Amino acid sequence: MTSNFNTDSDYFVKLLQARKSKKFKALDDKVRNLAYELGKGNKTIDKKEYETLLQQRNQEFEKFYQDTKLEDTTNKNNFKKIDRSLYKKIDLVITEKLDSFIAKFPNTKLKNIVLLGATGTGKTYCTKIIQDELQQKNFKVCFSTTFNLVKRMKDYLFGQDPDVPDDFFGSDLLIIDDLGAEPSIKNSDEFLYTVINERYSSDKSFIITSNLSKEQILNRYDQRLYGRIFDKKRTADILLNGKDLRIE
Repeated sequence: MTSNFNTDSDYFVKLLQARKSKKFKALDDKVRNLAYELGKGNKTIDKKEYETLLQQRNQEFEKFYQDTKLEDTTNKNNFKKIDRSLYKKIDLVITEKLDSFIAKFPNTKLKNIVLLGATGTGKTYCTKIIQDELQQKNFKVCFSTTFNLVKRMKDYLFGQDPDVPDDFFGSDLLIIDDLGAEPSIKNSDEFLYTVINERYSSDKSFIITSNLSKEQILNRYDQRLYGRIFDKKRTADILLNGKDLRIE
């Protein structure tokens, strides 16, 4: 299997398409809400119920994914910029910061961005704007859900997948989406730290989105990872606290 910088971007596009299905959206919303509560340390959540729903959700997505052919986004002639209409509804102060990041990349004062906020406030949408703009400038941008990053690192390090996940390390920008929504698995903190620390050490940029607060992230992950993510000299953390853009 050959690494492809567009793989996780394709996944994201298909995820949005799959959410148009009421059945998949209901499962996806339940999984996200349970993962969020688990991330907060809510002990009333049944982990077996979460794992069962996650499996059902993944099976439903796989069925949808297999039934749909991915659009080829590697051909620049076929590339279409993402609709920016919702972007104009996000706080102008925030979008100006993001536009400045795009304009100055990779020579930005702060190399990294963490977007925090409740579901539906536009965190992932903003990362797609950034990804599209930078890809138009021929930068290599890797988009990955946190779950996919952890799984690929685990599979590679334990010999289940021989393909080196070099897009996590070699891309100009790595976008890690939905930190805290991934199920807790053994060594997941180490897998995340390996990627973040390597990019930190090589002065490569990353953007992280999360529904969790900074305090909740610190409680869920270890101090080393938290310190790398929220280094004040390198990272701008931005809170999106507007209304849910998806229900307008």
